[in-house]
Amino acid sequence: MRNKEYSWFMLSNAPGFGEKSIHYIYDVLKKNDLSINDLFDLGVTDLSKLFPEIGRGKFSRANFSSFSNLDSDKLFSNFEKLKSEGIIIIGLDDDRYPKSVLEYMLENAPPILYCKGYLPLLNKKGVSIVGARDVSDFGIMITKSIAKSLAEHGINVTSGYAKGVDTSAHLGALEANGTTTMILSFGVNHISIKRDMKDLNWEKNSLFVTQFEPYEKFSGQNAMARNKLVCAMSEAIVVIASGPERDSEGKMSGTFDAGKSALKMGIPVFVLSPQVLVPAPKGNIDLIKLGGIEFSNGSDIINFLENQQHDEPLKESVQDNIKINTSDRNSKPPAAIQTRLF
Repeated sequence: MRNKEYSWFMLSNAPGFGEKSIHYIYDVLKKNDLSINDLFDLGVTDLSKLFPEIGRGKFSRANFSSFSNLDSDKLFSNFEKLKSEGIIIIGLDDDRYPKSVLEYMLENAPPILYCKGYLPLLNKKGVSIVGARDVSDFGIMITKSIAKSLAEHGINVTSGYAKGVDTSAHLGALEANGTTTMILSFGVNHISIKRDMKDLNWEKNSLFVTQFEPYEKFSGQNAMARNKLVCAMSEAIVVIASGPERDSEGKMSGTFDAGKSALKMGIPVFVLSPQVLVPAPKGNIDLIKLGGIEFSNGSDIINFLENQQHDEPLKESVQDNIKINTSDRNSKPPAAIQTRLF
């Protein structure tokens, strides 16, 4: 029998087939109690009868005749290379596909996820920490403190693997010997381990996930799409610092977009109090107005999570309930205090 992962890989490489048409195919297969493997065992005539919308209207670019034009030798060689590098291909019909992504993103859920690392994290709900690439040292310290606190309570920390807040969130979790999921805005062929992570236990405690084809490079469009996956794989979002929805040149803030997307999905969004950082982030102010939960105390997040249903119980609740001293926000707090801020 054909490997299911390979069938999904074949479909994703078939010319003309995109996310919408693949979702349509998946829905029809499911209704007819068929699998992704069956798709490649049927002739063009049978396929056309089973999927009448393919080749028409919004699916006009997709054509089943393209299956016969696939370079099977090259495709299988690329697939084998991915597998040899530890890449796992998760399609929509895979039991391991994140249930929260299907729930929150519905027909916009990525048809395929390419994963590398500790796969159980794929369905371990956690908290996403998002924020600007260019953030102050104080903002970095706050991010790492929150990530460490979450990790110490058995909560998986998710972020986008960009510089600034994202990287600090991953590092904070790993430094606490916790787990972290890195949602990429590019394909697995371009994964490189950040220098600060190489001395940490990243191989056993982390998971790389991307919705993009292995060869795809970073783009702003990919980053925006990635943000929605970051949200959907979490039960709460923590916004450290966000620019306005659009800057003076009309460029959209990725962090603001993530916060707004989470609110639309009905996912709680915790927004760091604008008073904590100087200058006060405009995006933080606006996200709070839209329904974000303002916080200046990391235990607020822990307490919220303790009231949710988890796949495993959290450890004992945070005892320290220390507010941030906003008078110190322009300088780095003493080392003895840093670990107790959150």
